[in-house]
Amino acid sequence: MEIVAPPAAAAALTSAQAAVWLDIKCAAPGYNFNLAEAVDIFGEIDLARFLAAMQTVADESEPARLRLLDTEHGPRQIVEPGFSGELPYLDFSRERDPKAAAQAWMRADFSRAVDLTRGRPWLSALLRTARDHYVWYHRSHRILLDGSDGGTMARRLADVYSALVKNQTLPAAAALPSIAQLLQEENDYRGSERYASDRQYWMQRFGDAPPPLTLAAQPSADGAGLLRQSARFPAAGVHALRGIARKLEIPMPQLLIAVTTAFLYRATGMADMVIGVAVQAPEILPLRLALSAQLSIEELMRDVSRQMRQILRHQSYPYEQLRNDLHMLPEKRQLFSTVVKVESCHSDLHFGSHPARLRQLCGGSAQDLAISLYERGAGQDLYIEFDANPALHDAQMLAEHQRRLLTFLAAATHSPAQKIGQLELSDATGRKHLPANRNDAEPAAADSNLARLIEEQLARNEHAAVLHFDGEPLPRRSAENTPG
Repeated sequence: MEIVAPPAAAAALTSAQAAVWLDIKCAAPGYNFNLAEAVDIFGEIDLARFLAAMQTVADESEPARLRLLDTEHGPRQIVEPGFSGELPYLDFSRERDPKAAAQAWMRADFSRAVDLTRGRPWLSALLRTARDHYVWYHRSHRILLDGSDGGTMARRLADVYSALVKNQTLPAAAALPSIAQLLQEENDYRGSERYASDRQYWMQRFGDAPPPLTLAAQPSADGAGLLRQSARFPAAGVHALRGIARKLEIPMPQLLIAVTTAFLYRATGMADMVIGVAVQAPEILPLRLALSAQLSIEELMRDVSRQMRQILRHQSYPYEQLRNDLHMLPEKRQLFSTVVKVESCHSDLHFGSHPARLRQLCGGSAQDLAISLYERGAGQDLYIEFDANPALHDAQMLAEHQRRLLTFLAAATHSPAQKIGQLELSDATGRKHLPANRNDAEPAAADSNLARLIEEQLARNEHAAVLHFDGEPLPRRSAENTPG
């Protein structure tokens, strides 16, 4: 990066941005810091108004207008008064396979490294694949303040475009804090009593933290790239899980975190577990849990809810500062390497009168493993993505772990009072792929019992969706042929 003199208007980076800047300096070659999403729009659009809506949203957004500098005083940032970059429109409708061509273009874009001091860390583009099908593409670098915004910008774009086509007044944009405000809040926080209280909490909680949990069977190695496996859990099962959440009076995202941690415990045998968790926010927080085979899924759900309330109270304390306090930075150690992300978005997305669907394309390279669960509201499947470091995981093992998580979700819908140690983790085929440190001494139910749990859940409605794995439906048996 070229070192330049900072302009007078340049500001320092926030602590979160500074941590990403440091990560970039230390990252392995090919490590991906891009976040990307796409919105499929089903219907014809008014091209001129859509491009105008894209310009409006770009002009409103500070991250879109952000430019980064590497100066003699360290990294700095400036916010341009308006967005002056390109907003590409690409027509793939005449290609032999328009959707594949559009997907290839997006993949090429989010897979390339962005030079933060020469290029733009944010991009918005419109792709056409047919007369009545368009794709809005959004890519941002992790250093941007709201790069992982869970579709916030997509919803704003939909609102602006819809107002333009109806000749209505544009709805007011959400009031988000400016960079200057965030820096001032950080400065005030560091001088407050809350800062000291938060530090005390984290040091007491993680001063004796265990090694990071991992599902990797291969030895640790530096590597980049991304290995992704996708699956879906049917809407009928999601409805049942939502009923359990209401009964226990806990948020659905926390319930999903609890079931996922139960699966991680059974897969590794780590009773003292630290993972990273993210719920509707870019920040990833360390979560420490005590698990045992005698703990029920329901008890774990309540404990996760309680622990999440605690860590959210203290979430302002910077993670990199905590690593420094724990003397982890010199050895490049982390509190966690496995991350569970839950996004719950129930709002319908429409561009004018046309329905639209949001899909996540890239969450950046994974240090180890990121498990993302996307809950899209009533009547929709739960989307599950495993993003893994290919230097640590292979596709076969990742697929088997994902099948086990689907099994755990099905079991939780049937009997949340069941003890974790009574849940069978895998069949004989899958068991051979488990890490050697897994503790499987506790009694478990027969494989056929869990198969029946899944089938019984779906058999209540013969038209219900079956489980999907990597885009394909898993085989479904009739109730009469389910073994007893």
